[in-house]
Amino acid sequence: MIMDINWRAVLTGFATAFVLGLLIVWLVPLTQLTTLVYAIPGLMGGVVAGYMVVGAGRGAIHGGLATIIGSVVLLIVWAIFGVLFAGLVPAIVGFSFGLFILLLAAIPGAIAGAVGGWVKDRRTTTREPARAEVR
Repeated sequence: MIMDINWRAVLTGFATAFVLGLLIVWLVPLTQLTTLVYAIPGLMGGVVAGYMVVGAGRGAIHGGLATIIGSVVLLIVWAIFGVLFAGLVPAIVGFSFGLFILLLAAIPGAIAGAVGGWVKDRRTTTREPARAEVR
C-alpha cells in the first residue's frame, strides 16, 4: 500500500520548525528551562504539517515526517560543523547522540501533527444548519 504524502505540508512544517528554531536559538537566553523551549519548533512544525491535511492519522504521519526531516537536516549540518571545528571523534559522538534525539523528537512531532489534523478535520466537517421551527 502506497501512502499518499502531501509533501507541501511536510516541507511547510519543516520550514516552520526551522525558522522558529533559528529564532529561539538567537533570542532565548541559555537557562535551565531552555530545553523545554527548544521543543516548541518541532511541536509547531508538526501542528502546521498536520493542519494542512485532514484527519488525525494523516496529521500524525505528516507531523512526524516534518519533524524527522527537519531534525535530519539540522543533524547533518551539526555533524559537518562538528567535524570542522571540534574534530572527528566528538562529531561522531555528537552525531550518535543526535540520532537518539531524532527518534525522541519524532514522537512529539507526530502527536502535534495528529492534533493539527484533528482540528482541521473538526473545522471541515459538514454540519447541518440549525433549523428554526416557527409555529
